[in-house]
Amino acid sequence: MTRADILELKTGRSLNIYVAEKIMGNKVVSDPIMGDTEVFIKDTGESVYGKVTPYSEELSKAQLVVLKMASLGYAEAGLWESEKRPEVICRAALLTLFDKKSEENRARQKSKLTIVK
Repeated sequence: MTRADILELKTGRSLNIYVAEKIMGNKVVSDPIMGDTEVFIKDTGESVYGKVTPYSEELSKAQLVVLKMASLGYAEAGLWESEKRPEVICRAALLTLFDKKSEENRARQKSKLTIVK
């Protein structure tokens, strides 16, 4: 997924699923009866199933994204606390992860260079 793809994600199902998987670290499964289901893994290892959290639709749920990103060490998360648009918080968090992965990939590519004497 590119930066442009992240920016184009519509508020709702797609953005919620992407946030659930990439930021919250949960698995999302589509069930013909239950619909989209988010699988949470408790500290005890127990799986808990529930409807996909509306991260991009409800401010209180988007605040969970802010807390998760802060717990992962992303200082940028503090800048989002006063944001009132949940979809903006979700996109900012995804873009932060995207930028971090891009930096890591560039660093790995640079580390393959060796000096030959």
